[in-house]
Amino acid sequence: MKEKIIFEPAFSDKCFTTTKECQNMKNAAERAAFFNSYGLDSNKLVLANQIHGSNVKTSVSSDAGKTIENCDALITSETDLVLGIFTADCMPVFIICEKSGLKAAIHAGWKGLSSGIIENTISSMVSNYKASPENLKAYIGPHIRECCYEVKSDMAGILKVTLVNNRLSLSEIAARKLQKNGLQNIFISKHCTCCQNDLFFSYRRDKTEERQINVIF
Repeated sequence: MKEKIIFEPAFSDKCFTTTKECQNMKNAAERAAFFNSYGLDSNKLVLANQIHGSNVKTSVSSDAGKTIENCDALITSETDLVLGIFTADCMPVFIICEKSGLKAAIHAGWKGLSSGIIENTISSMVSNYKASPENLKAYIGPHIRECCYEVKSDMAGILKVTLVNNRLSLSEIAARKLQKNGLQNIFISKHCTCCQNDLFFSYRRDKTEERQINVIF
């Protein structure tokens, strides 16, 4: 039997990534049906419209059921809100503070990484919610891994990394940024959305408009 959701139990049992078994999560009706099957209220879901940028928005109860414009990361301290990020190769990055219940969901591809989406999210959690980085932990969910992510050589300069055979590891860059900003507890999924055709939608592989959803609740 194929897996329906992917999660990291050592990080949290309150976040996961859907698989193809859950259908296309960009489809509102399929998304609502999936949420209902897992006992989640889709009316409490807050989405980012994802522009491959570095903008971070905070979410409050009145944002329930909305898509927040012009951002790639969402933060909330509201326990009843569900934060959602769509992916089909980019990284979903979740950050939580178990002491306060503060949570963040980040959509991060190479553009977001290069423009500071991770740094901006942590900075917002610290400045707006008084979070201490040492109390935060992060999970990088399923994404296109270096086994499948061949890029042009100029990406080395853009992302300030050394490429081996022009292969790029998004999660290594993200983990380094998280550590540089004070996080030590970092979990990285070993799933690759591109080569695991049976589990995931992949834009690199299929140029599809279908998406997984990555949620934290």
